[in-house]
Amino acid sequence: MAPGIRERYGVASALRYVVGEKLMMFAQTAETDDGFRAQLPAFCTKIRSLFTPLEIERHFESAERESRIETDLFAGANADEIEDLRELVEESKRDRERRSWVKAMLLRTGS
Repeated sequence: MAPGIRERYGVASALRYVVGEKLMMFAQTAETDDGFRAQLPAFCTKIRSLFTPLEIERHFESAERESRIETDLFAGANADEIEDLRELVEESKRDRERRSWVKAMLLRTGS
């Protein structure tokens, strides 16, 4: 990770890229890959050196708001659409759970 990323792209864009994309993909891979899992704390330490806890917290709050799925999407949907929506809801639930533990790991000090 380039230390100048926040200055070059701005805090919000840098957070979306580093945390929202890179870290979350890294964490997803770490769920099934011991090598990635072992490197996750060091990756979080690098991210903490780039962003303040408040910036990180705000990023996760924003990501949570943006990921909400409206339940009224099911209204008027046919059986195939309902199945697709159920899968989307389950995927969203897994993403929220992952975001929650990644956020806790990232905001933890000293790890």
